[in-house]
Formats: sequence, C-alpha cells, structure tokens
Amino acid sequence: MCTLKDTEVTRKAVELTPYAVAIRHKIHENPELGMKEFNTTAIVRRELQNMGAEILDLRTEVGCVALIRGTKEGGGKVLGLRADMDALPMTDLCGKEWASKVEGVAHTCGHDAHTAALLAAAKALTELKDQFSGTVKLIFQPAEETLSGARYMIAHGAMENPAIDILTSLHGTPAYHMGTYAVASGKIMASADEYYITFKGKSAHASRPVEGKNALLAASHAIIALQEIVPNEVPSKEEAVINTCVLNCGTAANIVPDTAVIKGTVRCLDPEIRDVLEAAISRVVHAAAALCGCEADVNYVRGTDAVINDEETVEAIKRAAVKIVGEENVVHLNSLLGGEDFSFYRQYVSEIAFYRVGTGTSEKGPVYQLHNAHYDTDDEMIPYCIAAHIQFVLDNGV
Repeated sequence: MCTLKDTEVTRKAVELTPYAVAIRHKIHENPELGMKEFNTTAIVRRELQNMGAEILDLRTEVGCVALIRGTKEGGGKVLGLRADMDALPMTDLCGKEWASKVEGVAHTCGHDAHTAALLAAAKALTELKDQFSGTVKLIFQPAEETLSGARYMIAHGAMENPAIDILTSLHGTPAYHMGTYAVASGKIMASADEYYITFKGKSAHASRPVEGKNALLAASHAIIALQEIVPNEVPSKEEAVINTCVLNCGTAANIVPDTAVIKGTVRCLDPEIRDVLEAAISRVVHAAAALCGCEADVNYVRGTDAVINDEETVEAIKRAAVKIVGEENVVHLNSLLGGEDFSFYRQYVSEIAFYRVGTGTSEKGPVYQLHNAHYDTDDEMIPYCIAAHIQFVLDNGV
C-alpha cells in the first residue's frame, strides 16, 4: 500500500474519507442500472446543494452537472471532473454489511466509489475555492456500462456553458497496488463495436441435405474465418480482437436450419485498424455464406471510440500524483481492450485523460477483479481518489 504524503491536500482527503465512505456504502446497498440511477442522482444533487455547488439545469432524468467557481484573482481554465454512477446486472457476493439489497444488481465495478470520491472532492473544493481562479465542472454520468451515458450527458448540454478546457476521469482497479496511480498518453482503451449477422438458407430434411442450404454450416465457416482476421490482417503492433459470443440456430436434430444468427464484439485501439476490421468482417461473412449457397445480412454497430489520452493532460496528472504518493508510485498505464464511453467527450475537448487508481490489497485475501460478483472497492482507496481530484484542480485551475 502506498503511503500518502503529508500535505494540505492529503490531510483534507483523509478528513473527508469517512464522509465519502458513508455515501459509497449507501450507494452500494442500493445499486441502480444504467439510465435508472434515480436514487443515486438524488443523493448527488442533495449533497451538491448542501455544499453550495451550482447545479446546472440540464433537465436530465439521471446524472448531474455542477459548477464550483474559484474566487482567486485570475482567468483560470474550466476543469472537468467526471465520475460514473451505474451498477451491473449481477448478484452481489461481497459478503459485506453494505452488500446490495437489490436482487440481481451490484456495484462490482466500483462506480459507487467514484461517485462518492468526487462528491468529497467537491466538498473540499468549495472550501478551497480561494486557491484557484478557474471553474470546476463536475459531471456525474449515468450508464457507463452500457456505453450510452456520455452521449446522453453531451446531448443534454454537459459540455456547454461553460465549455471545458481540460477533462479527466479516474477509475479504480485491482490490477495495480493500492494507491498506485497508473496513467499514460495515447491509446489506452479500445473502441467497442458489435456485429449481428443473420445467415439465410433453405430448410430440408437432415437425411437429404442436398435439398437445403444449411445456414448453420455457413455460420460455422464464418465464425472460424472471423477468428482469423486479426492475426492475418492486423499488424502485430496493433492490439485488436474479434470474438463471436452468440450462435442461435436450429429447431430439431433432423432439420437443416434455414436461419442462423451470430453475435460478437470487436475491440481495437487504432481508429484506422477499426475501419479495416469492419470491412474484413463483411467480406469474410459474405464469402462464408456464398460457400454454402446462403445469404448473409451484416449489421455492424459502432459503439464507443477508443480512449486516447492527451499528453499534456497526462503529464499534469502525473505531477499531481507525485505530490500525493511520490514518483515511485506513479506508473505507466498499460492499454486495455475494454471499452469506456469517456472517449465521446474527446469530440468536445482535446485536453483529456483517463487514468487508474490501484485498489489491489493482496494482504487482505484474494484480489477479485472488476465485474466479479465478489468484488467490492476497498474503502482505503478513496482518499487517493479525493486527493487526486483536489490536487489536479489546485495545480491547473489557477
């Protein structure tokens, strides 16, 4: 576990940790799925009102945006801090007294901690507003897990009035040791697309396959061919994956199926390679269908873009983190093929960065990964998140 340096910022973060932990536990007990974060939104709005933040009227059913205006003389920038709020459709097996009370819904990705930590940071910044001249824009976003919440907030004006100059977001992860800050510039998370493909053939008795066109056989050829696209068409230095995860087909063991449906995901770090993969999928699918005398309908759905961090913003995060835990505990963030709708904000602000805060505590027992039914964010990571938000604003909001 990394030791917090003794500074005004870290002392404030530690002081506010019990406040954040109480909120996190309340949210964890009452998790809500994407676009249904009504209770979580109510908690956020109430706390922001109590601390005197200026809540913007965006007329959103879920999610919230608020401002904290610095009073120091000068023309500071508008700094955006974003936290996600939604839970996952999973059973909570964490075994804690604050475990989910909602059947089939659980905060197994730590968004409860992100929301609570940003509220605590906001509380601190309202008390420290004489130390920065800029404006802090707090974005509490719904529906990150379904990759739709960022677009929802953008559509309701979250990036306007005022426009954001620099935007950051953090995410806890057990992949790094407790209190470690992991950050890197460039491509760090993948675009996340999906394909839905229907093969159409002709049914027949299974004893007379020559009279039919086997849609299942076409789908089988396509599934294998899809797995060969990345190793054969993507340069080894570019990270990508195509994975078929659903096959629906057939009604009986003695009937040649006339329809087969496959569904899968496409992840890619490079926007140009993304175009290559989409074209290749269409090509091999239609070839597989033709091989079996069938037709194919390809529906390729683009989801979130790749997360690409701005170098200057990353360096600013590093400088802030070093003040909190020391240079030895600020490490390079390895790229992942997971998706994150934080990428959509990049269309509106160029100075942008997404980073990780370590939650791994092997000394306490098994380290469960995100989206595991046993995962529960360790409360000890919260002061690191609070401090990161505060320090970043004080360093860059002047």
